[in-house]
Amino acid sequence: MQISFQLNSSAPLRIKELVRRLEVPVEVTLQGTYKGRNLYYFHRPEHSTTSFVISDDQKGRVEVAMDGLSSYDDYKFFPYLIDTLGLCLNGTSPKLVSREDGKSYTVYERLSSQWIEDCIGEEIASLKVVLSVIPRCYLELPKEGIRYVSLEQLKQYGVNLHSSTSRIYGYIQYLLRKGLLSEATKEEFMADSLEYAMDVEIDVPQHVSIGRVKSWQVDGTETWESFSQEDVDMLLELGKEYREGMHVDGVVLNDIGTLYQEGVGVSPDGYEAEFWFKEAMRQGDLTYASANLGDLYRKGCGSFPVSLPQAFEAYRHSSDPYAFYRIGQGYEEGWTGTPNLRLAMFWYQKAAQAGHHLALKRLERK
Repeated sequence: MQISFQLNSSAPLRIKELVRRLEVPVEVTLQGTYKGRNLYYFHRPEHSTTSFVISDDQKGRVEVAMDGLSSYDDYKFFPYLIDTLGLCLNGTSPKLVSREDGKSYTVYERLSSQWIEDCIGEEIASLKVVLSVIPRCYLELPKEGIRYVSLEQLKQYGVNLHSSTSRIYGYIQYLLRKGLLSEATKEEFMADSLEYAMDVEIDVPQHVSIGRVKSWQVDGTETWESFSQEDVDMLLELGKEYREGMHVDGVVLNDIGTLYQEGVGVSPDGYEAEFWFKEAMRQGDLTYASANLGDLYRKGCGSFPVSLPQAFEAYRHSSDPYAFYRIGQGYEEGWTGTPNLRLAMFWYQKAAQAGHHLALKRLERK
């Protein structure tokens, strides 16, 4: 699905002027003319997982579009892109008229966090429909090639059509960031397009939660990760296969640890959680698994004992700003010996530089 916005232009589009006014790094990867339209494909390095495209018909109509599977950062960037494009073309910020009340709103007011949530929800629902019919769901605006999402790829991460929207979207973004999505041939793309064009009735698989895990974003926003029974069954099967020697990605082993830490679909077991978090770290997850292991040692789990020195050491292996905050707390409270406020402030500031809400609050009190 493409998400697009059209502007009427009183001046010709100058892509270099737009890039200059955006004041953020943008890489234009392709530009040309097709059926009388000037097309510009671009993305933001280190932020974009898909492309943006601007289409100029050279008759006063300019359209800007993004992929429905764009990164969350690009969703937040989209209204800024539209606003800047409007300023370049017409010298004013564009307005959007609401169908509900007929009032005009800025793009920032209309394309809010709720809009992002709704768009991602619609995109994942559409993806479920496509994957119920054909083996591949194609990106509208990939950064290169003909990229697709498949159930076989998602299965490797314990994700299926019964998974929650956030879980499916999150792992697709993970695959995009890591460059792990497969590329199809033109023949496969055409064959899938013909098959999907057939008239069939589809019951879209629904997510039924058997347990949720609370977490927080860097800015302090509370979020929940919901698991279905199908998720749990697939993750436990992947765990079994891992014990038998099959490679499983560290982020998946971290999910298995979370099931045992929180008691989702299994009995809470701190020792099992510890095993899986450590295996996740061995398989390369030095962000979430090490932070989760630190939390396990810091809080305990059933008969699994609290150990602040072990928590401190686990956090030290993480690249998560949350872990930086906990390292600062460990130094301030003396988890491994004598408190050291100087080192505590260093780690609080490191977490605060990444915008972590707990560190920012702590530094306000110093």
